[in-house]
Amino acid sequence: MRFADTIAFVTGAASGMGLATARAFAAEGAVVYGADISTEALDREFSGLPGAVPLPLDIADSAAVDAAMARVAADHGRLGVLVNAAGVNAPHRAALEMLNAENEKSFQAMKTGVPHHSVFIESVSDDDFDRVMKINAYGVFYTTRAATPLLKANGRGAVVNFSSAAALMGVTMPPYYPASKAAVLGMTREAAAELAPFGITVNALAPGAVDTPLFRQSDDDFIDFLIGMQPIRRTASPDEIARTVLFLASEDGAYYTGQTISPSGGLVMH
Repeated sequence: MRFADTIAFVTGAASGMGLATARAFAAEGAVVYGADISTEALDREFSGLPGAVPLPLDIADSAAVDAAMARVAADHGRLGVLVNAAGVNAPHRAALEMLNAENEKSFQAMKTGVPHHSVFIESVSDDDFDRVMKINAYGVFYTTRAATPLLKANGRGAVVNFSSAAALMGVTMPPYYPASKAAVLGMTREAAAELAPFGITVNALAPGAVDTPLFRQSDDDFIDFLIGMQPIRRTASPDEIARTVLFLASEDGAYYTGQTISPSGGLVMH
């Protein structure tokens, strides 16, 4: 198995791409610490998963992140892989419902030819912007900072950060999401340059349409519209994304660092 004797830490591990990634590492022999704010979902999904350790964690809390990594240090003294998959596209339910409603208005306007111009920048509060940045950007910083000594102690390692196709294109949406995901790309490149001398690679994924519970919260017609923008007109499965993560963390991906790979069905080409 490719990851026997590997210690992995995966955030956002209770659902979607994070869960698929945690399962994939476990299937390849790794000990997987799965972190997520949803304790109930984490316990349910990790029950009976060999080599998996559920860790309830709010990655926006730096002290909690430090404590979680301290547990890994106490258990193993090292870490081979860090996957930052946790993230949100809205700070709370009301903001998500507003986003979905605006997307539906824009979609209907395109079908009817009646102009509709969404207003997001003016309607975002300081608290909403801060909350998304704390999870999507600060959370990646907190985990990377806490994990770095353990990755160095391992002698080599890999970090894979989840960004988004929205960080690479002009998308009309609340600015906290593309801003936070673009910040992840900057941190990825900096960490890649700094940690390369220690045998640690750092790369980012910028997925497009992936069939997760979060993605399926949008209206079906709007989802079909989004998929129709891609040359490959389907969603990706979380397992497909997980296999890309495993590649980047494996010996096969050892010459990749500081890269942004966009599994987006051709929505992003560069």
